[in-house]
Amino acid sequence: MRGARGLVAVLAGLALLAAGCGSTDIRGEKSEKAQKAVQAARRFDPAILREDTAEAIDAEFAARFAEKQKAAQKLYREEDGKRILTHKFGETELPDAPARIVCIRMEDPMLALDASMVAAYDFEQYYLHERLAARGVQRISINDENKTINLEQVQAAKPDLIIMRDSFSKGVYQDLSKIAPVAAFDLRDYERSLLALSMVLQRPQDGEARLRAFYERAKNDRIRIKGAIGESTVALLRIMNKEVRLYPYATNDINRFMYELLNLRPPQMVVDIDGNDQNNAISLELLPELQTDYLLVTTGYGPSSRQSSAVARKRFEAMQQDPLWESVPAVRTGHMMNVDAMIWNAHGIISKELAMDALADWMEEHGQ
Repeated sequence: MRGARGLVAVLAGLALLAAGCGSTDIRGEKSEKAQKAVQAARRFDPAILREDTAEAIDAEFAARFAEKQKAAQKLYREEDGKRILTHKFGETELPDAPARIVCIRMEDPMLALDASMVAAYDFEQYYLHERLAARGVQRISINDENKTINLEQVQAAKPDLIIMRDSFSKGVYQDLSKIAPVAAFDLRDYERSLLALSMVLQRPQDGEARLRAFYERAKNDRIRIKGAIGESTVALLRIMNKEVRLYPYATNDINRFMYELLNLRPPQMVVDIDGNDQNNAISLELLPELQTDYLLVTTGYGPSSRQSSAVARKRFEAMQQDPLWESVPAVRTGHMMNVDAMIWNAHGIISKELAMDALADWMEEHGQ
């Protein structure tokens, strides 16, 4: 009887999976607007092979550094004795030598710069929790359902500057601005944000040095990975509570570093779905057509969401019992890597370093 109930649960899970994935082919025709977005997002032509020698990578990253530096400098200026940051919500006049900084979802670049914080967003499952706890940083709570911040906790920290990610509403920004000046950053562009943040903290040389160290680490991991798998193709699949997403070549912030920094080769389907309007959701029926040599799978959510990753994991367990899953080429050959959802769905220098290091370790052990 118990076994029968278990079978019913599995079948129900598979039915939910089929219903949730839908039948739309995300490789369909793109609007003119989407095609322009793809062209703007693509730093490299996926059809052209790039070199992976140390010299070629250094030249590539030097050009990237100059571009990010120029972009960061557009955000920060000094005039008439004032320091001003331009951001999504307007402009903020910054205090000199802020001593009590509250950080809200900018903990990654703050820690990357070894910057002091009196309070910050934190929770036990956070990939930065141990680092924040070791520093004795007070915890700021966020309600992820309505995207609000505990203002009383912020007020109690007595900040002279608030550093925040700009993914919150303007109303939240305005509420925080009543407590202290607020510097907001688009963390999706984590390299530019790191440099701009270092300017706000009056430590631009530290920001530049940290970004160069990041590129050096990316170079080393790239050489390790390409030495293990050569020009084999790699794709990222994300299992969520209600859908499964295949991430595109250039138009998503989560996996773009795989193809830009690490020069991994995308399978054709990943190139074809660039700019799709289906939120990257893919049907289970299309998965066998995913002709990729290696498949990275993440189940769940990152630090900006408190949705239950346990539900996503159960969904993946149900997927793996479907014959269609076994027909995915990378699954058949044992070239599937489970990656940490908390890290891969985060944005920041530290999260990308953790992801790249783990990927290099796995590829050296399991590659070809």
